[in-house]
Amino acid sequence: MNPPNLLLKPFRLFRCTWARRGLLGGKWYYIEIFILGLLLVAVPYFFVNHLVAAVGHTFWDPELPLDRLIPVIPWMIIPYASLYILNPLPIITHPRNERGRMGLLMTMQAISTLTICSCFFFIFFPTEIDMRDQIPADIMESSGFIATTFKNIHFADKPWNAWPSLHMSQSLVLVLATSRWLKRDWSELWWSRPALAILWIDWALLSISVLTTKQHYLWDFATGLLMGLFWWWMLEAGLRRLDSMSDEEIAAEFDTPPKRMPSKS
Repeated sequence: MNPPNLLLKPFRLFRCTWARRGLLGGKWYYIEIFILGLLLVAVPYFFVNHLVAAVGHTFWDPELPLDRLIPVIPWMIIPYASLYILNPLPIITHPRNERGRMGLLMTMQAISTLTICSCFFFIFFPTEIDMRDQIPADIMESSGFIATTFKNIHFADKPWNAWPSLHMSQSLVLVLATSRWLKRDWSELWWSRPALAILWIDWALLSISVLTTKQHYLWDFATGLLMGLFWWWMLEAGLRRLDSMSDEEIAAEFDTPPKRMPSKS
């Protein structure tokens, strides 16, 4: 079965960004991608998070007895916070040619649509994750790095954007896209294999951390994983389409009028 056409081509908004990729010697493209990430990912997430927290209405409670049996592992807050490092990673790791730049744009489009779709669930099916009381008081009352990280995340991220877990869905799409580039475009460089190993170790720890830091229920974990897999299924179809096109063909299809930048394989 073929995936929906949602992520096969860039939307009009992203086509405008693509058309400006030559500004400032190509540097503006990455500035604009970063700005789009803030406007379409960070802003919707935190706005909806605080809005739903202010309303304080719970649609349903998906908590299972097993959720409270999962132990708290305080140091896991570090891999949990690593999502904020993974988010800009595609800007660093995409290949420096037209295929890579368009792949970066489509990955940003995927993360943006994934976030906005998840916000629909946060607003209309809100769930409070009320398990932070399980975190030992001595951890939260200390002044160490782990306690400070917990406090900062608790301050910025209210326990309401529950399901599907964006930590699971976003991180999976980001790691799969980055892995694709590392294996295909950077495989001949000495650091590609260690980077790939570190990337997946971090994702494994991040996945466990959503439960062991009491930030999410098992239901959030499962639905976030499924949503991430679905979005990657759609995005990968678009990336495979790019694989079949030359840089000239990509520019000819998406430029109006065509604008070509020097390509580095």
